This record gives sequence, C-alpha cells and structure tokens, in this order.
Amino acid sequence: MFRHACAAALSAALALGAAQAAAPPAPVPTASIPMKKDGGVYVVPVTVNGLVTVDCIVDSGASDVNIPASVFRKLQHAGAIQQSDMLGTEDYTLADGSTERGRVVRIRTLKVGNIVVHDVNASIGGDESSALLGQSFLERFRSWSLDNGRHALVLNGPPSDPAPRVARGGNRPVPAPHAGPADNSGPPTVAQISSGHGGHIRHPPAKASPGETDDDGLSGQYSE
Repeated sequence: MFRHACAAALSAALALGAAQAAAPPAPVPTASIPMKKDGGVYVVPVTVNGLVTVDCIVDSGASDVNIPASVFRKLQHAGAIQQSDMLGTEDYTLADGSTERGRVVRIRTLKVGNIVVHDVNASIGGDESSALLGQSFLERFRSWSLDNGRHALVLNGPPSDPAPRVARGGNRPVPAPHAGPADNSGPPTVAQISSGHGGHIRHPPAKASPGETDDDGLSGQYSE
C-alpha cells in the first residue's frame, strides 16, 4: 500500500512538472500607439508631466528625449518642473559632427498612448527644435519597433526603472554621447523613413547667458 501511494505521488509530481515545462511563457505586454503624419514625418503625441502634449519624432539616433524650450518654459512656469529636476549639462554630438552643450532635465512622467514612463531624462532644445522621442525613453522597454503598415509605434514589455544618473552642473566636462553611424539593420526611425537616409535630426541647444536662470533652452537624442 505504501509503495502504491509513493508511486502515485511520484507520478503526480512528474505530471505536474511536465505540464509546467510545456506551459508557454507568459506573453510580453505590447502597446501599439498610432502615429500621425506631420509635415512629411510621422510623429507620436507625448504628454509631458501630465500637462503639455507635444508631437515627437521617434528618433533612435537621439541619446535623450528632446523637448523644445517653449515646452520647457510652460512646464517650469506651471510648477511641473522644479529646480531639483535640473540635472546639469551634457555635450551632445550633432549630425554634422559638431558638439553642443545642452541642459538636461528629469521629466517625471512621459505618457505615450496608455503607457506612462517615470523619470525620463530630456535635453532642452531651442524654441524651433524638433521634439524627439529618443533613447532615454525607448531603451526603457524590452524592445520596440515601427509598424509601417499601421503607422504605429509598438512598445514591448513594461517599462524598466531608470538607470542611475549623476547630476552634473556648471561647466564641468562631461562625455559626449555619440550614436555613431546609423544602424540600418534595425527598425528605421521615422526621420530615416521620411528622408530616405540615415541622417539624424539634431538642433543645437539653447545656450543660457551667464547668470540666466533655467527658464529656456535644451537639446538631446537614441533605441534598441
């Protein structure tokens, strides 16, 4: 009787193990965010700190998200950006190979579709700069792609926590993030689709005058 009970228990354990081994992995959550065409490029609406919505070009060659200075000022004047959110300055390599210094700000929330990502670093561009959805947002996901058939940005997996970043300020030298040549093996950026080449859209950051407060100007850019 004891042998029969042990055999039955062993069979049940083996059957349970086999069932668990055969079970498919849990599906990765996927979000598909429709894009719209604006002036020859496709953009995706992005809500910054729950206050301002701006149309962003998906730019995998941009190391950081970039927001125009006009958007930054609106957020600052509304109290949506505090002094503690200012992360100093960084050097950014532009499309022509030159280097420009831009101010960096922490965005508390970036909402794209129904997806909200917290604590995203962004550079501040000039008033006429393009808003860019760069790597500081895109790299937070397990993977991402552009669905050219449906004109949608596809984000796979829940967003990860932000990587630690040390605030820099003043004129301390900082390494310049360099995206290097465009990687044509991966999904093209919207900018590449619209222009037919791998050139990155870059705009020089607005430069603050000596003694000027952080109420205008920034730049930045990068995907998996």
